[in-house]
Amino acid sequence: MRIAYSCAGEGMGHASRTTVLGPIIEERHTVVYFLPEVIRSFFVAKIGRRQFESIPHLAFQKRGERVRLLATIFATIPLLILFPLEMARLVLRLRALKIDAVISDFEPFLPWAARFANLPVLQINHPGIVQRVPKPHPHAMLTSLATRILEGPWNERIHVSFFSGDVGPILRGEIFGHPVGDEGFVLLNLKNCLRPLVLPILDSMGIAYRLFPDPRENFERALATCSCVLSTAGHQIIAESIALNKPILVIPQEGQWEQQLNAMMVDQTGKGRSTTIERLRGDLPGFLADLRTFKDRPLPGRFNVTDSTRIIEFRIEAYLGRCKKQNRRMVLVPQGMRS
Repeated sequence: MRIAYSCAGEGMGHASRTTVLGPIIEERHTVVYFLPEVIRSFFVAKIGRRQFESIPHLAFQKRGERVRLLATIFATIPLLILFPLEMARLVLRLRALKIDAVISDFEPFLPWAARFANLPVLQINHPGIVQRVPKPHPHAMLTSLATRILEGPWNERIHVSFFSGDVGPILRGEIFGHPVGDEGFVLLNLKNCLRPLVLPILDSMGIAYRLFPDPRENFERALATCSCVLSTAGHQIIAESIALNKPILVIPQEGQWEQQLNAMMVDQTGKGRSTTIERLRGDLPGFLADLRTFKDRPLPGRFNVTDSTRIIEFRIEAYLGRCKKQNRRMVLVPQGMRS
């Protein structure tokens, strides 16, 4: 079959999942990748040159590291105005490429184009997990609604998560490619806007660290040999750290409910803690003093950091097999817009 595979460009978890699953799907099918331009170089670095098509990039508007929801909504207005033209373009590309089915990781443009082109959509993502962990808080409810919109329409959906998911996380094979040890440094996984706030704290405390992202350094080896991790609360880094039994201290992005939920779950795993920029100086010494406790504590059974790549592969093939068996381009009632 001919598959169109798209993913969001905001955050690297979507792209990481796609670079793992895409080559696996390529073993049996032809895959064309529909990507925002901002992540194309990441894809080429990870899996080499492929057939790429462009889709719009929905970016969060931020002040520092804080997400500004109202500004983000206003920033999407030009895209909404151009939505009919973009749909027409994408539908034409899907037909010209003779695509049989669409797989998407949390971006709405290609799924909507697939619906207009009478193609089935399989949605695979983590952020939609907020719909399954309801909280009586306006921000949480607004985020749950936003994730439904950003998933677009789908015929089948797989939520990937170390908590409350259909399956556990997708763990990149590279993170298991180095001997696990402890070389006495903290792995920092920080965006540029956080570095001026965090690095002086560690420097003043004389804490050894290695800073990522850094294209000159091997992240996977550093993760395997660090004492612990200090990071924003992205799902992928949390799952990989816990899988290697590396205690993690997370700083959730302000205004981003998904990261705040991830941070709450880190606290509940007993394998790490959450903090804020304001509390970091006070929380960091206690976290470092408890590293052995984090490592020795068993992971509660309701959490899952077992690599689910093969399970997802099986579910993808089963879904595509059903599409092929019906021998038609399905038009199912889009379930992504209902409870």
